[in-house]
Amino acid sequence: MKRLLLSFALVALTTSLFAQLPISLGIKGSINSTKITTDNAIAGASSYTLNDLKADAANGFNVGAFLRLKHNKVFLQPELLYSVQKGKTTYTIPTSTTQSGLEGAVTQHMDVKSVQIPVLLGVKVLDLKVASVNLMTGPAMSFILDGSEITLNKTDGVAVDPSLYDPKNFKNNTWDWQAGVGVDVAMLSLDVRYAWGLTNVSEGVSNNDPTVIGFKNKGNSLILSLGIRLF
Repeated sequence: MKRLLLSFALVALTTSLFAQLPISLGIKGSINSTKITTDNAIAGASSYTLNDLKADAANGFNVGAFLRLKHNKVFLQPELLYSVQKGKTTYTIPTSTTQSGLEGAVTQHMDVKSVQIPVLLGVKVLDLKVASVNLMTGPAMSFILDGSEITLNKTDGVAVDPSLYDPKNFKNNTWDWQAGVGVDVAMLSLDVRYAWGLTNVSEGVSNNDPTVIGFKNKGNSLILSLGIRLF
């Protein structure tokens, strides 16, 4: 019994000491809802304006870890996340394209896998003793991973021949800007953010092949996260 009480006391003391440190480490998971916007299509030196654009949000997820460096009410929070973002865009490709079989109404599906590194500056704006409310904002850099893919389907559901377009025309890295609000309760951290895409996710044709079309895409996301601070 004495050993058990001593163990509980040691755990309580350790938790109390870590709580006073200006550094905390945690793990987190997120659900994201992403809209992919498409500006135009490129084939070689030619550019085609897409018509009747309609972007629909699609859900993905993030999972990873975060570090929080605190000083009074201000904190810096870098994160390391594995991110999966999806998007769906419907548009009309003009008949002036040289790629027979691509013209007309087409739905583009994007599946973007990346390692994402947000670096957020936050401030505690409300302290309720049992909970605190924070505002945060900052940039995030993403490194696009293999396995990311673009697929096209015609309006009747028939898949477009991948030889007509570039399914891998992703940039190596992208930037976005995030801003949001968070609530800390005990060791839990809940936040909601919006991420504005600053750079295109895909742009042109990856190998400059004039016989296929590549698409310029950019994504904006709404992100809901739940984290657990380990100390």
